[in-house]
Amino acid sequence: MVTKYKISGLLLALSALVSCTDWDDFKKYQAGGEIIYPGRGDTVLVASGRNRTQLLWVLSADPRVTAYKLYWNNNADSMEAAVPSDLIGDTVKIMINPLPEGSYNFEMYSMDERGNRSVPLRFNGRVFGSNYENGLLNRTISGAVYDSTLKVLNVSWNVPDTVNINTELKYIATDAKTKSVLVGPEVQESKIPDWKPGTILSYRSTFKPDRKAIDIFTVTRYDTMSVRKPE
Repeated sequence: MVTKYKISGLLLALSALVSCTDWDDFKKYQAGGEIIYPGRGDTVLVASGRNRTQLLWVLSADPRVTAYKLYWNNNADSMEAAVPSDLIGDTVKIMINPLPEGSYNFEMYSMDERGNRSVPLRFNGRVFGSNYENGLLNRTISGAVYDSTLKVLNVSWNVPDTVNINTELKYIATDAKTKSVLVGPEVQESKIPDWKPGTILSYRSTFKPDRKAIDIFTVTRYDTMSVRKPE
């Protein structure tokens, strides 16, 4: 029985020693006091652009937030700005410009006046530029027929395959002047009453990379089409 009590006492002493050691280690990490994490905004809307990107960041309602810091390019690049107190809980617009064309991983922190940072908010986005623009193709024309009785040129369009904004259609008018009309993506047929028979049509389309994009991109060249002269 004595041996049993001695063993139990030894285990109790060891347990107390381990507990004290763990607590001392914990206190080392807490030496500066309680860790404070400012509120993190949980929503960021990313809008792509031409060598730039726009962020719409829904702020936390935490009144301690006074600034933000944003990192990208593996933390090699960053930006920091103050957050006015009247915007707490509202939306902040952040423009990163310029940015080379490509895909990016971002990391954002809220900060308080003492420099404490929130847990990170991570998200990604894409920036477009000349490589994207050079690869664009014009919306195509499925046919063009001149009605010699009504003296109207009917141009039929194929459905655009991406987020088409419009297509500029240029033609020579009966007064020998060059004119143009903008054709929306929903338009399937354009009627041109003053087209000069026998002249060439030219057209060029404009697109957005996606519906949220803040910039438009235009095909770098015009395509042309000959219309057969009416008999």
